[in-house]
Amino acid sequence: MGKEQIKLNRYQLDRAIKRYNENMSKYIRLTKEINSMSPSASISRYGVESTLPRAVGINSDPVFRHVQIKRKREEEIQAVKDELLLVQNLIEKVQGDKENEVLYWLLEGMTFRWIGEKLNISHTSVQRIRERILDMMLK
Repeated sequence: MGKEQIKLNRYQLDRAIKRYNENMSKYIRLTKEINSMSPSASISRYGVESTLPRAVGINSDPVFRHVQIKRKREEEIQAVKDELLLVQNLIEKVQGDKENEVLYWLLEGMTFRWIGEKLNISHTSVQRIRERILDMMLK
């Protein structure tokens, strides 16, 4: 993502905030998965398996296929990381105690009603605060 600022609209930012908790879990899971992948796990071409016919029309080299799978996973990880960084880079623009508290709970994946109960405000007030948060982040 670098230093350049990506122009995004309100819908994209709102969606990124809603998916933040899910994306963080996914990012952690995928990075653990890719770090545990080893080429030897997908190479089993010896013994009886080495005598079996090869697939026609695709590359049957297990190392090549392992690299392709790993590359695709790394692209998926990068996309999730970019969306996480998008939100993280805008968090500092949010001012106000109530706004920061609501943003924290939204990033944790909580519903408007749950947040309202915790802060002793209505869920519609939480929605209005979320709108103010989006305004602050988009400035």
